[in-house]
Amino acid sequence: MQSLASAIIITYNPNVDVLKSNVTSLLASSFIKEIIIVDNGSLNSLDSLRDKQGVIIKYLGNNRGIATAQNIGLRIVQKSSSKFALLLDQDSEIESELVEKLVNGFQELTLCGYKLAAVGPRPFDLFEDKKMKPRIQRDKTISNNFSITKQIIASGKLINMNALNEIGMMEDDLFIDGVDHEWCWRAGKYGYTIAIIENAIMKHRLGDGRGKFLGVTYKIGSPVRLYYQFRNILLLSRRAYVPLYWKIRCLIGMILRFIIFSLKEKDSKIRRYYMIKGVVSGLRKDKGIIDKIY
Repeated sequence: MQSLASAIIITYNPNVDVLKSNVTSLLASSFIKEIIIVDNGSLNSLDSLRDKQGVIIKYLGNNRGIATAQNIGLRIVQKSSSKFALLLDQDSEIESELVEKLVNGFQELTLCGYKLAAVGPRPFDLFEDKKMKPRIQRDKTISNNFSITKQIIASGKLINMNALNEIGMMEDDLFIDGVDHEWCWRAGKYGYTIAIIENAIMKHRLGDGRGKFLGVTYKIGSPVRLYYQFRNILLLSRRAYVPLYWKIRCLIGMILRFIIFSLKEKDSKIRRYYMIKGVVSGLRKDKGIIDKIY
């Protein structure tokens, strides 16, 4: 049961100390065969990790998006004998037992007859200091340790490499937002299941911060992320395999976010520019990287 997984960490100007800590924790796991760091054009140096045994660093030179970076890592894993690929973001905090819990959970569910595309941990949001659980489309609890869900975030996602061959790679044209969920929904179209291993807890930061408007807490990211969020919602909402509840929630959420970010944030003019541009691009079915930065 040892060395079953290759870890893929996507970086973009990461906190190198946090990254080193995660690499150390992963290398301490007997379930990890190798760590592949795919760097999206960071300004800070990752040279201190280059000579670590079991670590491969792939420098892309510029920001080609999380989907493309993940696919580059996944193609490296395809050439190895790893049964699983573990996707990780740079802002997650990893414990060495995480991989073992995910692999064991995957194997137990498989023995129970589930056709799994991927499993993931229960994320613990460091901004809100609580476990992340959906409020609308709730997970289906099948035991104290397992839940079936429609989608999981990219970080901590343990992908079944055999399933990847049928489902396909991440969608490069989405660039960043919605990449993780789209792949999960596509997996469902092919008859696969996505599960959460509840005893595998992963500390994670979603967005750059939190704000409040009329008592409602909302996530704050960089202004340009709003372009990809708005555009990709309109792109994905046209697809039959994307859940209806997600389409309704996100389309309503676009209106609310436009109001909030137009009124509440200091850089509202820039954010409004990216939101409007995202809507226009989504209606035109534009894909890939934004053509003009504010």
